[in-house]
Amino acid sequence: MNMKQRVKIGNVIIESSKEFPWSKIKELAEHMKKVAKWDPEQRTWIVSWRIFSRLSEFLEFINKELMTTDNQYAYKIMEIIEKLIEKVPKHIVDDENGVIYTLLIDLDSYEVSKQVNKSILPIRLVEKKVHIDDIGEITVKYLAMNSKKILEVVNSGEVNKLPPALKEAILEVKPKPSKPTIIVKVTKNNRILVRVPKSIPSELVEDLKELGTIHYFVEVAEGGHEERIAEAFKLFERFEYIDIYLPPFTAGFVEDVARKYNVDINVDYQLPDKKLDNLQENFQLYPHQLQALAKWIENGCRGTIVLPTGGGKTIVGIAAIARLKVPTIVFVPNVWLLEQWRERIAEFTGIPKYQIGVLGWGEKSIKDITVATYQSGVKNIGSLSGRFWLVIYDECHHVPARTFKKVAMNMRAPYKMALSATPKRRDKNEILLFKLAGKIVHSVSYPELVRRGLVAPMVYRLIYVPLPLEKMLEYRSVEGEIQGKLDDIKRKLLVNRMIAIAQENPAKIEVIKEIVKKHKDEKIFIFAPTIKFAKSIAKEVNKIVPAAALTAEASKSEEEKIIEKFKSCLLQALVIIRKAEEGVDVGEASVAIIAGGSKQEREFIQRIGRVLRLDPQKTKVAWVYEIVSENTIEESMAAKRGGLKLVKELADYIIKKYNIAAIKKVRWEPGKSID
Repeated sequence: MNMKQRVKIGNVIIESSKEFPWSKIKELAEHMKKVAKWDPEQRTWIVSWRIFSRLSEFLEFINKELMTTDNQYAYKIMEIIEKLIEKVPKHIVDDENGVIYTLLIDLDSYEVSKQVNKSILPIRLVEKKVHIDDIGEITVKYLAMNSKKILEVVNSGEVNKLPPALKEAILEVKPKPSKPTIIVKVTKNNRILVRVPKSIPSELVEDLKELGTIHYFVEVAEGGHEERIAEAFKLFERFEYIDIYLPPFTAGFVEDVARKYNVDINVDYQLPDKKLDNLQENFQLYPHQLQALAKWIENGCRGTIVLPTGGGKTIVGIAAIARLKVPTIVFVPNVWLLEQWRERIAEFTGIPKYQIGVLGWGEKSIKDITVATYQSGVKNIGSLSGRFWLVIYDECHHVPARTFKKVAMNMRAPYKMALSATPKRRDKNEILLFKLAGKIVHSVSYPELVRRGLVAPMVYRLIYVPLPLEKMLEYRSVEGEIQGKLDDIKRKLLVNRMIAIAQENPAKIEVIKEIVKKHKDEKIFIFAPTIKFAKSIAKEVNKIVPAAALTAEASKSEEEKIIEKFKSCLLQALVIIRKAEEGVDVGEASVAIIAGGSKQEREFIQRIGRVLRLDPQKTKVAWVYEIVSENTIEESMAAKRGGLKLVKELADYIIKKYNIAAIKKVRWEPGKSID
């Protein structure tokens, strides 16, 4: 009786092209049963995983015996086996579980496994299903070994104690020592968890701890400032690694630490995966702005940029938004700047203004690009922290203040830009600003921008005005009280009273009027210390040129009307107090009169910055008049503001180019003109 033979490999059934006599069928079966199992129902040989342990022997049988009996049948089997050899992986590396699977060819895996000393290398047999196109699923027996243990065996030399075939396979597949990797992720309570393998240098861990160590200054009763240190991190020792929990602001800075030690880092800040590809660049940067942006990008898109007022800080910030094209939030100190940023972002990026979110002035609309006041940021920090990739802190010297600090400490944005004309603070807490937003990456001085022709040179006049007799008597009386043995609080109150008497010197109004007369064809800003004094100044100046006071008592609509009138030249002089000073777009002028102020250099720079913006069509220089009460505390306060120091470097340049003395100190006398 003759019959055909059938072999099944995966899903493929191969049938002999000839019928064989029973004697030949029995002979072929002796070879088949070594690599396959007979299925009587299908009357088919089902090839098993043993094909790999007897591969060479089976191939020799096909070439020498089956090929001469039925070459067509033999070629079909050979074709499938060749595909198996090509497609079935010899090694499978499971990095997640730390396991390597190895297929031994021409060796019985069971026998090899028995020969292995399990104390040297724990090993087990694992059955895996491997899918091969055009063939289907086939079962393969792998030897499973721990990848870490393999490294130990190889490094210790004990690999030589293993069976030669297994040793050869291990040396072929042994894992390379993995480079230590830091894992960074966000916890449920918005902390940055940094998981550090213990093999990483301890210096890196110390740097991470320092990243979470906050240095700041506080005023002390004896006077001056005292440094304080707060540990805002938690560290836990685990078996194979160290967990460090850091504040949200450290996002981004952690990568800087890893880069310093050339350590791999795997980061997930759980921020939206979104690109704002619709942003345009409808602007051209001046060289100093382009350099500032480049330095910031070079520093990992983190850091503080210092440009004088009029140097174009806002455009640098908008350029960063347009370049990165990621969700961004801009924090500002007041609602005037909020609206100004929205208008300029829309103008310079092409994004419609209604698509720019607002957080402040009673509005709450959080979008991919949002402008917010610091105060509103504190109230909504939970909604903001994980929403943005880039955070910009405008007028960043505010950041160290208690309320504003809460914003910067809790923002998870890895890209940070801080902008200021002068980040230096009276309380020395600019160190906190640099900690939260990044060090100064670029700074341009006022004299440098003057020489480049980008801002107006300043002509400075310091005018000393005597106090009227009755005011001087009042001043000396308060001064005498301070000499007594008083506590610090009472002493401070009396000093503030002395400052108020000096700043609200009524004789200053006569000086202001003389200055206004001199510049009656120009636009003028007058900076006053109080609302009451501002109103008195505006009333008298209005007799010479159209003038108004912009104070906190004005409603929003009144403020807008006053500003619009000044911008359109219906008002020529604008008297401003501190509420409306910083960053508010009230228009341009060429004269600044400072009738009272604090001793902070930053305040002085903010004020004069309003007249330093260069307008080729108008006055070539900016006139700054600082009026102080003679022989009072105001003199030392003016010295600390640094007006003289700021102009001194440009004195020769101004007199040569404009034939005007850059600096003059004048003692005012009634009827005497002011040069």
